[in-house]
Amino acid sequence: MKILMVISEAPPIRSGVARVAEKLSAGLRAHGHEVDILSIADIPRFERGELRLSSMPLLLPGLKRRFVQYEVVHLHGPVPTFSDVFLLRGLRGLDGSRPSLVYTYHAPVDLRHGLFLPFAWLYNAIQERLARLADHVVVTTPSYAQRLGRFVPPEKLSVIPWGVDYERFAAPVNKPGPFTVVFLGQIRPYKGLTVLLKACAGLTDIRLWIIGDGHCAEACRRQAQAFGLQNVTFFGSLPDEEVICRLQAAHVIVLPSITRSEAFGIALLEGMAAGCVPVASHLPGVADVVGNEGFTFPPGDVRALRDILTRLQADGPLRVHMARLAQAKASLYSWERCAFGYERVFARTVNAQKEIIGGVQGLKYAQAPLKAGPGRILNAELPSGERRGG
Repeated sequence: MKILMVISEAPPIRSGVARVAEKLSAGLRAHGHEVDILSIADIPRFERGELRLSSMPLLLPGLKRRFVQYEVVHLHGPVPTFSDVFLLRGLRGLDGSRPSLVYTYHAPVDLRHGLFLPFAWLYNAIQERLARLADHVVVTTPSYAQRLGRFVPPEKLSVIPWGVDYERFAAPVNKPGPFTVVFLGQIRPYKGLTVLLKACAGLTDIRLWIIGDGHCAEACRRQAQAFGLQNVTFFGSLPDEEVICRLQAAHVIVLPSITRSEAFGIALLEGMAAGCVPVASHLPGVADVVGNEGFTFPPGDVRALRDILTRLQADGPLRVHMARLAQAKASLYSWERCAFGYERVFARTVNAQKEIIGGVQGLKYAQAPLKAGPGRILNAELPSGERRGG
């Protein structure tokens, strides 16, 4: 198949979404498919803090002529002025041989600033309904399958989780050295790094590693100083091999996100594979990944997070036991399995699209007037047959 992936971020950008673009496209190519990526490299966007607006509405008309060469367009969202515009107009106006549209729904837009709250609520309500315009919808966890299932028919909805390169990250779970907690991800407001910094303040004999960068990084460094944290290191963005080494040496990975913009947590899986105990905010999707193999706490609850870290620091056997469970769970999540799942969805939607196109063409042919003698016209009926949805 020839596939076009339409996604907001792709390498060399370092983010969870970019990791998805990298790993999923590589997996599909390994299966013999052609995959092209359309991202902000082609669709520039305006960014100011958490506000991100793309130029998709302006560029889409000129891009449409490229779409007909693909069998599948794989859209990722929701991203304001990007995925919504594509769902509404991306394939509209193309002829009957248009590609199938598969939409991966990542997470709702969850902006907590007072000015954006009404907009975010309205946008999410509309976006969940717009998902029905796709031929098939994919989510990463059962929580979001339940959420989207209110609007998307079950035959058009699949759950395909992201993966991890397990063999690359795997390490012994019984780790020496000082008790080490690691944060891995972009340093943006919704990631909740401030919650983790506050939770670690006052704890003794604990080492905190912060891996990642973002527009809030400097503010978080100042907060760490203000909270009196002595043994915290901000590494910034690191090459993958260094990230793996740090995870393999850490005991706990924390994902303290405070909004539903965090809906899975690839970093959690990577930490789990490396033998870390996962600790995360109890958010839809994220809680599915952690399951019973780690610990969750109410988003933003500093005291609950501190209690979990204190317990894991004091109870070595519990820490090793939970790390072993988490690592076993991470071994079930592979990028190969993810690519295979998408391959099946793509094949099914392409076949369904061909059936629809064939049915429409047959209908046009069958309804053409057939002369049966002078002055008489018979309309042949199209035989009824099974129609399979996307």
